Amino acid sequence: MSFFEKIIIILLLIILITVNVFIFVVINNNFIDNKNKNSFLKQELEDKNKSVKSVVKDVFEGEYEVYQNDRLIKTFFNYDDALNYAGKYENAAVKRIGGSWLWDNTPAYNVYKQNSDDFKAFSNFSDALSYADEIGGCDIYYRKSKSFIWNNHEPVKASYIIKNVPLISQNPELNRGCEVTSLAMLLNYKSIKADKMILAQNIAKDNSEYRIENGEICYGNPNVGFVGDIYNKKNKGLGVYHGPIYELLSNYIGDQALDITGCRGEDILFYISKNRPVWIITNSKFKPLDSSDFEKWKTEEGYIYITYSEHSVLVTGYDENYIYYNDPLDNSSVKKRERDLFIKAWEQMGRQAVTYCP
Repeated sequence: MSFFEKIIIILLLIILITVNVFIFVVINNNFIDNKNKNSFLKQELEDKNKSVKSVVKDVFEGEYEVYQNDRLIKTFFNYDDALNYAGKYENAAVKRIGGSWLWDNTPAYNVYKQNSDDFKAFSNFSDALSYADEIGGCDIYYRKSKSFIWNNHEPVKASYIIKNVPLISQNPELNRGCEVTSLAMLLNYKSIKADKMILAQNIAKDNSEYRIENGEICYGNPNVGFVGDIYNKKNKGLGVYHGPIYELLSNYIGDQALDITGCRGEDILFYISKNRPVWIITNSKFKPLDSSDFEKWKTEEGYIYITYSEHSVLVTGYDENYIYYNDPLDNSSVKKRERDLFIKAWEQMGRQAVTYCP
């Protein structure tokens, strides 16, 4: 190899080395710049995320939502905090996110004048009913079910019989189980498989002991829960009223459950005409009782008057002269009683009635 050729090769090697060094420097600088840039962007993104998370936590997160007039106003992670906050407002409610309503001081019943958007709100059905009757031509809207549940501008049919309502006997298992057995008939008619024994197990109980103090009978309150032994009449006991029955019905059908206690006889007929059986409290004679059939009890909530003739049936029909009902004491057939006497007996027991929304 000549001297000249050796010089050429050396120059080529120098050029190659120089190019490689240049490429290395450029790539390394870019890497450092990108690394610094990425680090800056990452920090900036983290700062933004922290800010966003703070806003989300303050505004949107939380297990419990507080509403006023059906509008979300604040959320909380703790139920007690949500309840305390909601209690400061009228027409407020607390709801578990994605779940059910837990507390509500918003009147549940809105009375609308026919063909008008104006309404007046009421906390209980009987007050809404009285107002609607006073002004006439009204509809009652139930907030919980989001449906209209009553009106007095639509004529009620002269007669109506609900067919194929199951007949269930309370005996021999539930000597005092007329209330939960009547409820079982209502639920099964609604195609909900409900066993009377499960209902008896789950009905709220008032476990107050029977005793006599200073000449007064002290015992439980059927408005609070079932009083005494539901299974055996040989032991002390009485029964249960509409409140705990409504709560038990709500466990099965939620906001469709409807407590219409305080309504009138014609209102029961209204619901029957809509093909919805009505659970009621009456007495086993199905006519008004003498005052001697009642006794006074002292309960934790105050004094009440009770009768051991208290009974519950499921109303399933009516005509001009009779009321038709399923009696858990006799499931051989649908029974009927003279309409006026039947309604007076029911009124004497406090006009207690429970059904369900459409």
